[in-house]
Amino acid sequence: MKRVLALVAVLVLASGCGVRPSGVIPGENAPSGPPNGNIGHPATVYFVLNGNVAPVVRTGVGDVAADRVRALERGPDEDERAGGYTTELPPSFEPIAIGVSDAEIGVNVRELSPNAVAQIICTVLAAGGGVSGTITLSGGGQKLPPRACTR
Repeated sequence: MKRVLALVAVLVLASGCGVRPSGVIPGENAPSGPPNGNIGHPATVYFVLNGNVAPVVRTGVGDVAADRVRALERGPDEDERAGGYTTELPPSFEPIAIGVSDAEIGVNVRELSPNAVAQIICTVLAAGGGVSGTITLSGGGQKLPPRACTR
């Protein structure tokens, strides 16, 4: 009896799940954009406007601080430049390791202007949900004391 039941079970499993083959079924276009990016949510980055560090709200930037610092690396977009936004980050600027309380970059931090330091500090803090707190910025073998967002 056990053999008969085992044989029936094997035959049922071998017969498939009842889904019949079909042709190609057309669908919509595949999703595009950054994975887990905040396409519809604002992300604040900081550029320089009229000599002062100022927030710029963008969409399509990832949720973590490193994504926002990479947006700084790219600089103001065409519309932002037309609105007077600039950056004081050097052309050789390169984010290396960006955390919630510290950031390491690929340039000597002691050679950055106060606005360039503020751009990085404020952008990293904004990724954490606000501009309170401090960030320790290091790079080029140098380290700055923890800094708050001053704009």
